[in-house]
Amino acid sequence: MCGGRLLAQDREPPQTVLEFKKLSVQELMDIEVTSVSKSVEHLGGAAAAIAVVTSEDIRRSGATSVPEALRMVPGLHVARQSSDNWAVSARGFSSINSEKLLVLSDTRSIYTPLFSGVFWDAQDYLMQDIDRIEVIRGPGATLWGANAVNGVINITTKSAKNTQGLYVEANAGTEERGTAALRYGGRIGEHAYYRVFGKYFNRDSSFNANPASPDDWDTGHVGFRSDWEASEKDTLTLQSDLYRTDAGRVAPSVTVTGRPEPVPPLRVIATGGNALARWRHVKSQTSDVQLRVYYDRTHRDDPSFVDDLDTVDIDLQHRFAPASRHDVTWGFDYRFASNRNVGRGVFAVNPPTSHDQLFNGFGQDQITIAPALRVTIGTKVGHNDFSGVETQPSGRVAWDVSPRQAAWAAVSRAVRIPTRLERDIDVDVSNPLGNPVLRLLGNRDFEAEQLLAYEAGYRWQVHPSLSLDLAAFYNRYHGLAALEPGAPFTDAGTGRTIIPIVNENLNSGRTYGGEAFVTYAPYASSRFSLSYSNLEMNLTAGGRDLNRGVFADGATPRHQIGVRASFDFPGHVQADAMARHLSDIRRLPSFPAGVPAYSELDLRLAWNGLHGAEIALIGQNLLHAHHPEFGPPGMRSEVERGAYARFAWGF
Repeated sequence: MCGGRLLAQDREPPQTVLEFKKLSVQELMDIEVTSVSKSVEHLGGAAAAIAVVTSEDIRRSGATSVPEALRMVPGLHVARQSSDNWAVSARGFSSINSEKLLVLSDTRSIYTPLFSGVFWDAQDYLMQDIDRIEVIRGPGATLWGANAVNGVINITTKSAKNTQGLYVEANAGTEERGTAALRYGGRIGEHAYYRVFGKYFNRDSSFNANPASPDDWDTGHVGFRSDWEASEKDTLTLQSDLYRTDAGRVAPSVTVTGRPEPVPPLRVIATGGNALARWRHVKSQTSDVQLRVYYDRTHRDDPSFVDDLDTVDIDLQHRFAPASRHDVTWGFDYRFASNRNVGRGVFAVNPPTSHDQLFNGFGQDQITIAPALRVTIGTKVGHNDFSGVETQPSGRVAWDVSPRQAAWAAVSRAVRIPTRLERDIDVDVSNPLGNPVLRLLGNRDFEAEQLLAYEAGYRWQVHPSLSLDLAAFYNRYHGLAALEPGAPFTDAGTGRTIIPIVNENLNSGRTYGGEAFVTYAPYASSRFSLSYSNLEMNLTAGGRDLNRGVFADGATPRHQIGVRASFDFPGHVQADAMARHLSDIRRLPSFPAGVPAYSELDLRLAWNGLHGAEIALIGQNLLHAHHPEFGPPGMRSEVERGAYARFAWGF
């Protein structure tokens, strides 16, 4: 894993997977990345807090899902609430929703407007086909737009050209009960490549205090990708996926005290598919144009609701150099989302169907003041049907102090636009036959939550085998959501008195802290890394705060430490150890009880003695028979110790 800055276009990776294994620590800092400025730059000189999880990092971690692969990234809190439910957040505000973190898959947004978060149980990948995961810690809204408040995760898959031939994979174990995957890549003519794949996995339920509703989980997933090098200047990518997930739940997604709940066992059936097309035309070394269009369809049959979402997104981006010291990137994005949500039991949104549009335009200029000094200024201006017009500017400075040292600083504004829950919810939280009735209602005047972020960082290549990456931040939040009582009114249909409870922009707060990442490779056969994150949060209620939203200041561990060691031994044997410690979660919104601190250890032992084949044994969470990681009692299960064997062969 590397620290640095990124760009988010689908470019040919600078090194193949085999070459990544051979890179020194110094060479890793020179990886070209693309998620902060939407233009290629070296990781070590980027003006942002960035980490790159490479394909080799993923393979040697033994991770079977994207959240597992992100555990060692400094500044990220990754916690499993149940077998199929994750909390993934950056720099605070940990929750299952994680609405302040934007997640992209090959630049396709995978969030849902229902709560502006990610259904991680429906995000499945053939992990071997992920080229890299680029993680921006801090705002990325100037280029990526609303909800890129505390961070951006961009998952980039390999091109079809780099996945040729046959690949098979099989896993079996105690928790990861079984995985089978098959992928084949070929050519169409001289300049077109394709791959097709299918995958199925089954995961056991976690240690659960509610055995009547186990949280076992299985998913089937098929897809294809093609890349056509139409000319020296033009490339075209087409890709598509289809999936079906059957996931158990420990507790309902929506609960209201005193109101009826769904009868266990609780199962979520999620299906969906997407299609994406991307065309890129390179005019010169300093000028290119990219057009990306995708359609995404999801269906979620939850015990508390049925949700259907159709999304169409069109993005155009142009980069050019109007003068010798300027590198300008500009573009626009249009998104149309059609959502229908039908509640079951106590849950409902009104109206059930919503058609929402998002328009964005952005511009950025990277100015080279001197060979060692670069200034980047830009802004995104957009209009959405939830909060209207939003402006999200930023300014960044990068200074190459010496050939081995770099410093950077940034000031950014970002917003988190409202969700359908905040705008359209309509739920009686007391007996609907009583009088008066407490009713949770949407607020169409609810505005976007706002962040003003200050960041600084320093990178030092101490030695060709030793690097240090430091980042610090100070964030000010305004207009955070808080549930507040409204003015009572009489329901025209029933004559009952309604006491509304609505979201208001009354809470505020600040967070500050820092992250460190150290990489040391004394020999070509060994590598060590150390990550540390510190977070301090202080949230203030501006009203009644009935849902105790300020308790989110205790939902993220103050301290996180990760240690990783990798060794290559004679005889084609590899060994990896990953240890982590997280301090306690002090409290959670609406629940004063937290989660105790814990330490864990994962181990991997692999043999690569046959050409193209790997046999590995992976042990996960080895220090405890079971332990909780996130969530309130009654709504969480506990992560269990597990081991699985893996066989993979590609030729």
